[in-house]
Amino acid sequence: MTYFKPLFPIIFFFMLSGCTQQASNLADTYSLLYKGFPDASYSNEEIQMLPYASMYARLGDGPRGFLVLAYAEPYAHNQTSLKWMSADNEVIETASGRVIKTLKLPGTNLAKLDSDTPDPLSLGLLNPSTPKTWQFRIDFMPGYHFGYPATSVFENKGNAKVAINGVARPAVYTEETVSISSLDKTYTNQYWLDPSSGKVLKTVQHPAPNMDAISVTFLKAYQGAQ
Repeated sequence: MTYFKPLFPIIFFFMLSGCTQQASNLADTYSLLYKGFPDASYSNEEIQMLPYASMYARLGDGPRGFLVLAYAEPYAHNQTSLKWMSADNEVIETASGRVIKTLKLPGTNLAKLDSDTPDPLSLGLLNPSTPKTWQFRIDFMPGYHFGYPATSVFENKGNAKVAINGVARPAVYTEETVSISSLDKTYTNQYWLDPSSGKVLKTVQHPAPNMDAISVTFLKAYQGAQ
């Protein structure tokens, strides 16, 4: 069983049990995304009571949503992909804290991200032996945008504090500069890492060129590889 408050404009209380599905439509106006729909807000007690991993997420300047993990599946280089889905079948998929795919979001979507080498995020950026540069490929749409080579460079910016659902936590702030030379595009992703585990606590990413930034705050951790 999975229930969630979806990230995007159609707001449902949604329960899945086996192959059955029940939904109660609370507000089905798509334009709420742009008309100040209030941010989702849950207490830490409510979050911990749920038996599922959860996160807050925000697309661009839209409202903050609360998502509960829908699927966890094996992914490249011994990672686990985590799929967070709205009641309208919009999807944000993450692995090791990185957005690796989106589906049915307004505007540009990241269709695929792949690489011949492990993502440094999956190896632990705080490990001195972890490479601080990485090469990967992305597909994005609409349009026919396939296999664009990208290069990222990570830079540790030092100790910081990050608010996780109103609680200040110590973190290591890291920036990732992504360059896609064939498109003459460069953008910066931000990560706040747990100083002990190296896992991503919060991140702001541009998954693809011309795509609105996605802000993700992990709340209750998935009990496995993030």
